[in-house]
Amino acid sequence: MQLQQFVIEIIEELGGLVEPIEYALCNVLIPEVYTLHFQNRSEIMLAFDFEVAQENPEAEFVTFGSYILEQLLAIVQEQAVSTLRFAEVERLEVGNPLKKLTDFLKDEESSRLNIVEERPVLGVWAVFQYQITYVSDEKIETSEQIWINLLTNEISAEMKKEQNRIIYKHESLYTYPIPVQIDLSQPIDMATNYVKQMAEQQNNHASKPVAFEKDITRITNYYTELLKENEKRASRTGLSDEKKKEIMAKSVAIELERDKQLQEIYNKYTGQTEINLDNAILYFIPLQEFTINIEFRSKIKKKIIYFNPITKQFFGGNS
Repeated sequence: MQLQQFVIEIIEELGGLVEPIEYALCNVLIPEVYTLHFQNRSEIMLAFDFEVAQENPEAEFVTFGSYILEQLLAIVQEQAVSTLRFAEVERLEVGNPLKKLTDFLKDEESSRLNIVEERPVLGVWAVFQYQITYVSDEKIETSEQIWINLLTNEISAEMKKEQNRIIYKHESLYTYPIPVQIDLSQPIDMATNYVKQMAEQQNNHASKPVAFEKDITRITNYYTELLKENEKRASRTGLSDEKKKEIMAKSVAIELERDKQLQEIYNKYTGQTEINLDNAILYFIPLQEFTINIEFRSKIKKKIIYFNPITKQFFGGNS
């Protein structure tokens, strides 16, 4: 069972012990440093088959999306710095590909679609894990993971969502070609800019305490009164030009001081945002590549479409 072997390898890599009991059932010993991830448990019985789990109610059933698997993957993500992961898939072929491609391209004005070539290739996803810190009166830390499809240079929310379905090894499993030249400079900039924009939006929309509004109102009202008083002085009759210039200069100084204090209050409550890249991972995932011709009004357009066995979806469409 691929999933069972995958989980066993993770536990052993983390320094844990695995004791097989019977088919799809084993006892594991979790290293003490990771027990917080498992509700302070260090000894857990794991079942990898639904019927086996039903027969052993004390066992944790491990499947995609289960608590145990998600905690193990979270630990792996935390421990990673920079690594390569090679996904293993059970089946890559697409049944009835012409119909499925036609459905995928239903928005195309196509009268005829032909598959010119079909071959397995390796898709590559770069995964960047960022640490985000909001610093104001208190320090708030959070993290964000960005997946980028290096075949299209697009952020891939779907792969991030389905990542727990990926069974991987640390050595290459397939000799399929990579259809693009890998360049990480653009994806890193894209991911970093995306996280910066997201963090700024969250920071700007974060609820501010009542004290913030009170301080803003207090400073605004105080300097508004000062400006009114200064305007009254400037409206007096018989003032020399030199005196008027002096009063006007004071108004400018009052406005500058007001803006300075308002900015200080804003910084105090909103704070600064610090973003750091914690780790990066490259996933190599087998894909089925289709080169197709779309014929419409005697014109033929060539496109390349990929089928992703993890998300069970097509993507691409580049000419």
